[in-house]
Amino acid sequence: MGAWGTSLYANDSASDIRGDYVDRLRQGQSNEEVTQELIKMNQDIMGDVEEEPLFWFALADTQWNYGRLLPKVKEKALFFLSQDGELQRWKESGEKQLNAWIKTLEKLKEKLLKPQPPEKKVYKYRLYQCKWNLGDVFAYQLNSDYSKEKGVFGKYIVFRKVSEDVLWPGHIVPTVHVYQWIGSDIPSLDQIKKMTLLPQKCFPVVYEKNPYREKEYLFNLLTTSERVIPKDKLKFIGNLPGNDLIPYKGPKYDTGNQGAFWKYFEKIILQQYFAWNPNS
Repeated sequence: MGAWGTSLYANDSASDIRGDYVDRLRQGQSNEEVTQELIKMNQDIMGDVEEEPLFWFALADTQWNYGRLLPKVKEKALFFLSQDGELQRWKESGEKQLNAWIKTLEKLKEKLLKPQPPEKKVYKYRLYQCKWNLGDVFAYQLNSDYSKEKGVFGKYIVFRKVSEDVLWPGHIVPTVHVYQWIGSDIPSLDQIKKMTLLPQKCFPVVYEKNPYREKEYLFNLLTTSERVIPKDKLKFIGNLPGNDLIPYKGPKYDTGNQGAFWKYFEKIILQQYFAWNPNS
């Protein structure tokens, strides 16, 4: 556990529990569901004389603050507040630190023994979900200062949605293949079929040193709202079905794809393009 003070949340463990608890409430889970999930997620610290008490302290305090303190959570927290095993690490930090932490725990105990406030409303996240179909192909018109610098302002790049991915806290974003092409006129679907893909997460110098390294082409267009999509710069070309389309694997599947928010998309793609096409 990393600690930077003697307040209840001045350590990684308690801070993470509070954040995870509120995050799951905002995702629409019930208080009981969140509690059981957090207990399950933290089974590795149950029985640890230092870490387990912090789990129950943070969970009980956060639930109390939201008017959702469960009897079993309160019981666990009060049990560990009556023990002194967790104090050992603070004894090693010196008397001043120890006394400050003891005061923190005394305040927590006093708080938990009081009636909790009315249940506080928790507002759910407003999550974006991509409306494009798998196989949809778009042309994007370059319009940034970086594209001016590179002499391609006003020209087009082309990408195709091949899958979907998740962006915290649950936005469903498009995963695309970007084609290794820049042009003044929007190409047809037949022309696009013949184009090669632009590698992502891999640069030529790396690939040349290790030609057996597999090139990666997937790129996530990180989107949190329909409003942030630059629709005035996008033109729908059509739909290209294919065996390369990848079914979405769900919010708990971490792909680790290269990705960027729309404001950075253009520069990242152009950097990749000119890395692979140095004479362009």
